[in-house]
Amino acid sequence: MSQVIRSPKQYDVCIIGSGAGGGMAAKVLTEGGLNCALLEAGPEVHPEKDFKMLMWPYEAPHRGAGVGGRARENFGEFLAPNGAWHIEGEPYTSAPGSDFQWFRSRIVGGRTNHWGRIALRFAPVDFKSKTRDGLGDDWPITYEDLSPYYDKVESYIGVFGTKENVPSAPDGVFLPPPKPRCTELMVKKACDKLNITCIPSRLAILTKSVNGRLPCHYCGQCGRGCITASNFSSSQVLIPPALKTGKLTMITGAKPRAPKNASTPEPSSWPPAPANRRACCSIPNPLYSPQESPTPPARSADT
Repeated sequence: MSQVIRSPKQYDVCIIGSGAGGGMAAKVLTEGGLNCALLEAGPEVHPEKDFKMLMWPYEAPHRGAGVGGRARENFGEFLAPNGAWHIEGEPYTSAPGSDFQWFRSRIVGGRTNHWGRIALRFAPVDFKSKTRDGLGDDWPITYEDLSPYYDKVESYIGVFGTKENVPSAPDGVFLPPPKPRCTELMVKKACDKLNITCIPSRLAILTKSVNGRLPCHYCGQCGRGCITASNFSSSQVLIPPALKTGKLTMITGAKPRAPKNASTPEPSSWPPAPANRRACCSIPNPLYSPQESPTPPARSADT
């Protein structure tokens, strides 16, 4: 009997990760008409039940500190879900004598669910490190090249601040900052006496409604996640409009572990992917061959 074998769906772009970079790529590319597959290692996030924005300590086990206080290592149990300094099965190394630590997130939106929303621009001097101090390399682009894109991003995500003409912190497209608190007025007064520059923070938090998102209600818990999307996160500001285009297929629980293309030999010696993790194709990485991959590569699977 004849059998119909369906071809796997083809995508124009495969996006790895759904955080600040992946989320913006998904929004821009799908709105531009491209069909995209987005691979996210973690699960979906549901702010209304996953974020602990208004949870009191007495509502959390061990008042949020975890068993033996171990949850304090990852900022307590109130933090937006699935962010940690150490992830089981995903070790990393630090240089001898270095105390480098890498906070990572495994959830739709990535670390944009956790960060403190500080939103500064690189200054012109930051693009010229070799010219300035002889270290590293100068960027192939300048601040002037990037400035219009800073404008577009700030206008869309919402960043509050004030125009101060500080060379090391270029001005942007700002919403009004919140009124200073009493302690901040005291700090400002002292800084003025000492001739120290003291200006309002520049944070990706709404003080006025933007694109239907409500302004901040000042609960002071940004790292817990924001149910009202009053601060910026990819999961609430970039991914939803990309999904609405109908051109984004988001695959959660999917982690690319090695490139696979026509020139890649059949990986008969590679171990199978973990049972709880989908193995997917990745954009080829010229830095690693399959045998040199820093993590054990998995067999390729159609997305």
